[in-house]
Amino acid sequence: MAPANPSDRRSSGPFRFAAIAAVLAIGVTGCSIDPSDLLPGGGSEEPEESPGPVEAAPLFEEALEGLSAAPAITAQGEVGAPDGSEAKDASFTVTDSGATTGTVQEGENEAQVREADNKLFIQAPDEYWLGQGTFNPDSDKYGGNWVRVTGSQLGIDPASVLTPADLSTALEQLAPDSGEATPENLDGTSAYRIDLSGEENRVWVTEEEPHQLLRIEIAELVPEEGDSGPRVQLNLSEAETADVEKVYDDLLTWAEDDVSGSRDSRLEVAWDGQLDMECATGGECTVTGTVADQSTGDASGKVQVRMDATFTNDELGDKECDDTTSLEAGSKADLSCSVDYNLAPSSTPREYEVGGEGVLSTRGLSGKAGDKLAETIESQRDSTLEGGEEEPSEEESEDESE
Repeated sequence: MAPANPSDRRSSGPFRFAAIAAVLAIGVTGCSIDPSDLLPGGGSEEPEESPGPVEAAPLFEEALEGLSAAPAITAQGEVGAPDGSEAKDASFTVTDSGATTGTVQEGENEAQVREADNKLFIQAPDEYWLGQGTFNPDSDKYGGNWVRVTGSQLGIDPASVLTPADLSTALEQLAPDSGEATPENLDGTSAYRIDLSGEENRVWVTEEEPHQLLRIEIAELVPEEGDSGPRVQLNLSEAETADVEKVYDDLLTWAEDDVSGSRDSRLEVAWDGQLDMECATGGECTVTGTVADQSTGDASGKVQVRMDATFTNDELGDKECDDTTSLEAGSKADLSCSVDYNLAPSSTPREYEVGGEGVLSTRGLSGKAGDKLAETIESQRDSTLEGGEEEPSEEESEDESE
């Protein structure tokens, strides 16, 4: 109770007197108040002791075991090059099969991310692609479309390093031989920090049992049997069942409705020389061209390339044809298609001058491969939600031409 203040002119006399009488009454009865009880943390309870450092290895092992058994994780933070440059804000939900949905933010431009069956795609505005240094005949069609990319182009391949089992394996390679886990307050959560091998590698696990990973900061997150990897600073949590279901629902809709018109930026392709066009008596015309991979660096895999040809004559009109083939990194491939004007035989034959052009483009997946991808997603969904993990077959994972 606060003592009366005689100088407080906002209170009237009777109220001031009553307050003094109350103080005197307390004194007469012999009661006392310990002011320390009114202070924060006051009272008879003993303050809790902060936990001290503990052995790091058991905590780390328990956290990795829990991680590897999770059906899916959510990772939010930054990814970038190992030298620390070009960091991008990223958010992913990654299942045990590698099925992924999420976003990557580069400057003011956000790219939507989808990955299933080891096929990685992004959808981003034109402004995003202007800064990527990608040059293909159909690069002007990338904005707003789904485009197949490599992990190095995106900055990370979630399916190779962020599935629960793969991330656990990658972190296990950095396990310290000895050392202590240091108590820290991590964004309001009591945690232990564990310094891993390497000066810039560390993780945080929950203080409460079972110990779970909360955050990782790794200078280079290298997948098993890999040579390099991204720099990551990510907050981790196990995904809820509803979030896992949404990942697969979104991927199924995407595979069924959007992926058929996707493009492919994994290789830089161009015509090798001039197109050849020939027309025969009767009106059959054929255009043929050779496409070559002109990528620099360590390009790999196969992409679908397509030629859309148009033949033009003012009297006969326009006719179109197309051809698609698979182009392997470092190689060349031929494309050819024909049209037929079906000119009738005549005793006074005429000559027609037919012009033509062939436009080259890429496709992220063929139509059949899109149907197959949807089937794979459905199968992986069932496996994840039932607690198992289904790996893509060797044939599916190696056939990059689809």
